[in-house]
Amino acid sequence: MGLKPWRYTSREEVADARIFKLYRETAVSPRTGEERVFAHIVSPEWVNVIPVTADGRVLLVRQWRHGLRGFTLEIPGGLVDPGEDPGAASAREVREETGHAGSEPQRLGVVTPNPAFMSNRCYTYLIEDCQPVGGLQLDPGEDLEVVSTALADIGAMITDGTIDHALVICGFWWLRQQRPDLIP
Repeated sequence: MGLKPWRYTSREEVADARIFKLYRETAVSPRTGEERVFAHIVSPEWVNVIPVTADGRVLLVRQWRHGLRGFTLEIPGGLVDPGEDPGAASAREVREETGHAGSEPQRLGVVTPNPAFMSNRCYTYLIEDCQPVGGLQLDPGEDLEVVSTALADIGAMITDGTIDHALVICGFWWLRQQRPDLIP
């Protein structure tokens, strides 16, 4: 038999929250013919980047997350600007959030953060040989500190919950798969 796509019959913008738009959409089930209402979040693409220094340390960022109402330890990341290449966005985010720059970004992988209701993708890159090139260039409302950690410690930090952001863990998984020389 095989699955068939749903047919969308209406779309209403509910909210524009700058970093995403929320839509209420109505779609018809190809199996039952029934109309259902769904939430759909449309956001620009995202990037995450693992910046590694020449001596094998990874630059992490600790920051307040409003959704969690707490601090997290993550890799640098953010929105891809309109018309911007995700690799270029990853280099920009490392520069802005850590004050470092390094080698040409190497794409490790891409995921759909939550395809149940979101349409964007998150690209993860590796930038090696990172060196300080200046101060942080934070966005308004962004407040963070840079934490330099040995790559060898990342597995334990994930296991003990110090790093618990799903997209960050995914990025380190890709790094382990593609560059086991960097992360044991």
